[in-house]
Amino acid sequence: MLRGLVAGAARRSVGPSARESVPSVRSGRVSFAPNARPVALRVETPRLAKAIAVASGKGGVGKSNIALNLGIEMARAGRRVALFDADLGCANADVLCGLTVKATLEDVLNGRRRLAEIVMKVPGIRGKGGLGLIPGASGVAELAALNAGQRQGIVEQLSALEQVVDLVIIDVGAGIGADAVGFAGAADSVLLTCTPEPTAMTDAYATAKAILSRDSHADLSLVVNMAGCHEEGLAVHKRMDAVARRHLGRSIPLAGVIPFDFSVVAAVKRRRPLSLLAGDTPAAVAIRGLANTVLDDDAVSSAAPRAERGFLSGVLRAFRRS
Repeated sequence: MLRGLVAGAARRSVGPSARESVPSVRSGRVSFAPNARPVALRVETPRLAKAIAVASGKGGVGKSNIALNLGIEMARAGRRVALFDADLGCANADVLCGLTVKATLEDVLNGRRRLAEIVMKVPGIRGKGGLGLIPGASGVAELAALNAGQRQGIVEQLSALEQVVDLVIIDVGAGIGADAVGFAGAADSVLLTCTPEPTAMTDAYATAKAILSRDSHADLSLVVNMAGCHEEGLAVHKRMDAVARRHLGRSIPLAGVIPFDFSVVAAVKRRRPLSLLAGDTPAAVAIRGLANTVLDDDAVSSAAPRAERGFLSGVLRAFRRS
């Protein structure tokens, strides 16, 4: 469904070749599988999916693991989720899933593939929802510093996601680079990840400052990962929040505390998502709680009128400032 609608939405800009490899959606009916019943789609009334960015100040704090398993838990809750690996140049979400990638975002930027052609389904998720991975590229220096034309190309193709999924999770690159801050600033909310290490906290504050300098009203909250205990996570948040109040003039709420868990290390070594491999472990349970918190907040915000913003317009606005 995602492949078909992305191709349909992008057909005006990519030309006739889109019809050759992606099913047509002119009739507004798409089948998920050969034996599935066609599903009627109202593509004439686009809706805006919520975009959630998972960011961090430095690498190695578990940001990609949180983004992936958060997407799995939301899919299990019945949501249609797209995980965009926007850690440009050092993408690894496909490794964590054990997937073999044949085409990446690099192929999209070079014109060899369309976005619809690189979307990969994350297997093993039961329920009505689903998770599609948009793999980034690893070890490609050019992706770490996209030019305006490349950014525009990504944005135009990502815009179709808003019509076919409920949530877009953006695994942005670590640090305060233009692309990382741009994607984070385009999201409806940002989960800033850090650990109890002083360097991680310092870099997380720098990232929060960069994001809030673009939008002082950004929906930014903190996730403390690899905490020795819940009390340690609360202490980290207390320090981060106090610094933000003093120097940034606003509070940073606590989204969740995820304990240090050797099961996460084992899952990474086996190239399996933690939530699918060991869903009853402390870290997996904490991520499930984080997913429920985010979904509950989304339900509350959806009850109120939303600005016609969306992920696409947010990315455009953020990158115009770069």
